[in-house]
Amino acid sequence: MPWPQDHKSRTRRRIVQAAAAAFRAGGTARVRVEDIMARAGLTHGGFYAHFSSKDDVLRESLDYASGQTLEMLSKPLAGTPAADRFRAVVDAYLSPTHVAHPEVGCPLASLGPEIARAGGRPLRSLAHGLKNRIAWMHQLLAESRCDRATESQVLGTLATMIGGVILARTLSDKDSAVVLNACREFLRRTSDQSVEPAAAQSTELGRKRPPTAGTRQRSLARPAARRMKA
Repeated sequence: MPWPQDHKSRTRRRIVQAAAAAFRAGGTARVRVEDIMARAGLTHGGFYAHFSSKDDVLRESLDYASGQTLEMLSKPLAGTPAADRFRAVVDAYLSPTHVAHPEVGCPLASLGPEIARAGGRPLRSLAHGLKNRIAWMHQLLAESRCDRATESQVLGTLATMIGGVILARTLSDKDSAVVLNACREFLRRTSDQSVEPAAAQSTELGRKRPPTAGTRQRSLARPAARRMKA
C-alpha cells in the first residue's frame, strides 16, 4: 500500500515536535538524534531523510516552540476584555503549570542561555522568535493601555517573566510559588503605575511625596524573602 502524498511532511513535523519537546526538557547538548527519533516513535536511520544534522532540526524546532508558546499564551485571551489581556498573558506565563512543564513551554526560558553560548543558526532562530514575541506583546500592551505602551515596558516585562520562570524552576514548589507570586505582583504594580495620569503622579508643594519605585520594590522584596526563608 503506497504512502499518502503528505506522508513525508507529516513525518517531518512529527520529528520537529518531538525535537522541540526533547530539547526543552533535556537541553541541546544532552539530547541525541536517537533520543528525538525514539520520542517520535521512529527509527534512528529515518532522521537523515529529513534533516542533515541535529543543528538543522534544532533550528526548526525552535521556530515550532516559539509558535507553540504564542498559542499557549493566547488561550486565556478568548473572551478577555482588552484592558485585561496583557495581564492575562503575564499570569499564564508566570504559572506553576508552565514552570512544571518546560517540554511544552517557552524556549527562551528553557534554552536561552545554552543557545546564546552556542551561537549559529539556532541562535538566529531563537532571536527571530523573540522579536515576534516582543511585537506581539507590544500590541497587547497598547490595546490594554490605550496606546501608551513603550518598548522599555515590554522588554522589562518580558525579562521579568522569563527570569521569574528560570528562578522558579530552581526551587522547591513552595519557594517557586513565592517567586511567581512576587513577579506577578511586581509586574501588576509596575503596569498600574505606568498608566497613572501625569497629574496624578505629581505632588503639590508641602504634601508628602508617594514612595518611589525603588522604595516599592524594596518593600516587596523583603516580605518575599521572608516567605522563602520560612
